[in-house]
Amino acid sequence: MERLRSPGVNPAERAVLRTLAPGGLLTTAQPQRATAHTTRSIRNALARLHPRGLIVPSRDRCRWQLSPRGRAVAATIR
Repeated sequence: MERLRSPGVNPAERAVLRTLAPGGLLTTAQPQRATAHTTRSIRNALARLHPRGLIVPSRDRCRWQLSPRGRAVAATIR
């Protein structure tokens, strides 16, 4: 399992994982409104988390949710 304190996971990525942890599909704007991060930092975090297999897009690619691996990683966030 990935360690969240490693240099590869930044605060915006942790914020996205925490926001998506309760489940459901969220738009890009929803994690931004729920955190103190800018829209740009949230979009960049989504762009980094997706290829790592931690989040998956909806069919229309307008909403995001955690993958099973992402749920496991999000469970380690305090």
